[in-house]
Amino acid sequence: MKKSIILSIVFAFASMVLFAQNNTFTGVIIDQETNEPIADVTVKAVGYDRYTITNVNGKFSIEAADDAILEIMHMSYQTIKVSVSKASAISLSQKKISLDEIIVKSDPLQDISHSVVVMDDIKKGSQPRNVTDLFNNIAGFNIQKRSASSTEPSLRAFKYEQMNIKYDGGVKIVNACPNRMDPITAHVIPEEVRKIEVVKGPFTVRFGQSFGGIVNMVTKRPTPEDYGFHGSLQSGYETNGSNFVGRAELMYATEKFDFTIDGERRDFGDYTDGDGVETSSGFETNSYSIKAGYNPKNNQRIQLDWRQKFANDIMHVGLAMDSPKDDSYMIGLDYKIKQMTDKVSSLSVKGYYSFVDHLMTNGYASSEYVRPNYPATDARTPVWAKTIGGKFELGLKPTKDWMIYTGLDADIIKRDGDKTVYINNNPATGEPFAVPIVKYFSVWQDATIADYGVFAEASYKLNKELTTTVGFRTDFVSGSMNNPDPGFLDLYGGEIADASDITLGGNIAVKYKSKGLQAQLAYGRGTRTPSMIERYIYRFYIGSDSREYIGNPYLKPEINNQIELSVNKKWSKIGVGVSTFYSLMHNYITAFENTAFVGVGGGCGGGPAMAPKQFWNVDANQYGFDAFFNYRIIDDLLFKSDIAYTKAYNETFDEPLAQVAPMSGHIGLKYEKEKYWIDFRSELVATQSDFSTAFNESETPGHTTFDLRLGYKPMKGFSIGGAILNIMDEAYYNHLNFSFANADEYNGRKIYEVGRSFSVYAKYDF
Repeated sequence: MKKSIILSIVFAFASMVLFAQNNTFTGVIIDQETNEPIADVTVKAVGYDRYTITNVNGKFSIEAADDAILEIMHMSYQTIKVSVSKASAISLSQKKISLDEIIVKSDPLQDISHSVVVMDDIKKGSQPRNVTDLFNNIAGFNIQKRSASSTEPSLRAFKYEQMNIKYDGGVKIVNACPNRMDPITAHVIPEEVRKIEVVKGPFTVRFGQSFGGIVNMVTKRPTPEDYGFHGSLQSGYETNGSNFVGRAELMYATEKFDFTIDGERRDFGDYTDGDGVETSSGFETNSYSIKAGYNPKNNQRIQLDWRQKFANDIMHVGLAMDSPKDDSYMIGLDYKIKQMTDKVSSLSVKGYYSFVDHLMTNGYASSEYVRPNYPATDARTPVWAKTIGGKFELGLKPTKDWMIYTGLDADIIKRDGDKTVYINNNPATGEPFAVPIVKYFSVWQDATIADYGVFAEASYKLNKELTTTVGFRTDFVSGSMNNPDPGFLDLYGGEIADASDITLGGNIAVKYKSKGLQAQLAYGRGTRTPSMIERYIYRFYIGSDSREYIGNPYLKPEINNQIELSVNKKWSKIGVGVSTFYSLMHNYITAFENTAFVGVGGGCGGGPAMAPKQFWNVDANQYGFDAFFNYRIIDDLLFKSDIAYTKAYNETFDEPLAQVAPMSGHIGLKYEKEKYWIDFRSELVATQSDFSTAFNESETPGHTTFDLRLGYKPMKGFSIGGAILNIMDEAYYNHLNFSFANADEYNGRKIYEVGRSFSVYAKYDF
C-alpha cells in the first residue's frame, strides 16, 4: 500500500515537472529564396503526439518541452529538424521536385499551368487491381472498365490516346491488344507509384503531343533521407474475389550510388456485384522492377530503369476473348545535369524501349476457361507492340526572371499480329463441318507510326506575383503499313499512300500568386495525329457495341482549342477553388456506321451482315468545371470535397459525344494522428441523361457509395490497416463501362462494379 502511494506521488510529481517544462512556442516559416511566408507547413514535435500547420502568413504555435526538436515538413520543400529554441524564424529551401519532365514546386517560372499533384498512400492499402484504381477519387477523372484488369482513366471527355499518359516523365508502354486489354496502367506496380501528376489540358508543349491533358505516374526515387539499406514487405487480402497482393522492396542508397528492386504478385478472382451477380474478372500478375542510379557529381544523375510484367489467366467479361498471356518489359536510361552554368540551368537526355507480347483467345487449354461459342468457333490472336522513344531538353535561364525550355522528342510505335478463326460448326444448323473453315485477318497490318517533335516554352516573371508562359511545338508524324490486308486495300481503291502529318501546337498562360490566392488563365492549342487503331484497324470488335471497326488512313489530326480559368484561395484552415474550361475541337475522331463497307458477314462466317463502323473526323465542343472545398476542422481532422462536370457535344452528328461521364463529386473526412488514421469517403454520381445513340448508349442511373479505411502503426516501421469498400453494397455501374460480351446469360448487361468488400493489409518498413 505504501509502495503504491509512493509511486503515485512520484508519478504525480514527475507529471507536474514535465508539464511545467512544456511551453508554447511560436514562429514563422518563410521561403529561403523569396522570403515569402509558406502556408500549410506541418510542424511536428519529435517524440510527442503534437503537431500543427502554418497559416497563410506562415505562422504557427505549438506546445513542447524546452529541449524539444521540431520536424518541419512540406511537399515542396526540404524536410528539416530544428531546436525549438530556434523556431521563431525558420527558412526552408525548395525541394526541387524534378520529375525529369513535369516539374511541380513553389517556383512560378517552373510551375505548369493547371497542373495538380495527387498523393494517396492510404488508398494503396485497399489492394488496387491496377494503377487506374488510384485515379478514382481525383476530380474530373472517371474509369472505363472492360474487365477488372482492363481499366483506363478518362479526364473530362478525353480518353485513350487523347490523353498523354506516361510515367517517370517520358516512358510509354502502348497496348498490343486492339481491344486495349493491356493499357499502360496495367504494366506498372500500383504501390510503386509515389504520386500522380496531371496537367488538365494542352497547356504545355514539353512532353509530346497533347490533345486533352497529360498524366505522369511518378515512381519513387531515393533522397538523402533514404541513404543506407532499406526495405519494405507488404501483403494484403480482399474478400470479394479472394484477392491477394504480396510485395517486397529492397533499396541501398549512398550519396553517389543507389539501387532498388521491387517485386509483387497479384492473384485476383471473380467478384460479386451489389446484385449478387458474379463477374468473371480473375487474373494473375507477377512483376518486378530494378532501378540503378549513379551521381557523378552533386548536380548530375544517371539512372537505369528495367521492369517486366508477366500476366496470365486474365478474364475479360466485357470483351469477346480472354488473355492466357500478357507479358511486357521496358528499359529506360536517363541522364540529367543541373546548373551547368549561370545561364544553362539543366540538360536532360532520356531514352526508352518497351515491348508487349499479348495473346487473345476464346478458348483455353482447360475447359474451365472457354467461352460459350467455343469450340464451334475457335479464335486466336497473338499480337505484339514495341515502342522506342527519347527526349533531349535544355533549360536556359538568361536572367533571374526568365526560364526557357527547348528540345526534341520522339516516339516510334510498331505493332503486328494476325487473327486466325477456325469455324468448326455450321452457324445455321450447328452441325460440324467436315473440314473447318479457316479465316485469317491481319490485325495491325505490320504498321508503324513515328512522331518527331521540336518544342520551346518560355516563362517570364513580370513581377513578384505575376508570371506569363508561352510555348510552341511542331510534330512531324508518319504512318505506314508493311503488310496491308487485301480486303483493307480493296476498301480504299487498291492502294494506300503512307500518311504524313505536320501539326502545330502551342500555349499561352498568365498566372497570379500572392498570399494564398492563385489565379490562372490559359489557352492551349492541342493536336493529336490519328492512332494506329484509328488509321489501320481492319474488321475488329474494339468498341462497346457489337460492330466491327475499320480504320481510315486518310484521317486528319485532331485539334483542341481549350481555354481554362481557375481561381484557388487558401486560408489557415480553409481551401477553396474552381476551374472552368471550354474546348472547341476540330477534326475530332469518332466512328459511324458505313453501309458501303458491308460484305463479309460479321467477319467470322456466321449471322447476318452488319454495317461496320469507320473512323471519321467531326467537329465537337465541350465545357464544364471542377471545384473543391477543404476545411481543417481541427489539426487532426480534415474535411475534403470536390465536384466535376463535363458536357460534350458532337456538332456533326447533332448529339452528345459518346463516353462522357456524368456530374460527380466526393465528400470525405480524414482523421490522422502519428500512429493511426481513419479515412471516410463517399462518391456521388448523377444520372447521365446525355448519351450518344450512334454508339448505342443509354441513360445511366446515378449512384452513391461509401468507403471506410483505417490504419494503425503499433511500432516503428510497422503498419496494419483495413477497409470496408462499398459499405452499403450498392449495385451500380459507371457510364463508361462496357457490357458483358459473349460471356453467359448476362450477355448485354453492363459490367457492374464490385459489391461490398472487406480488405486488410500489413506493411513493414526497415
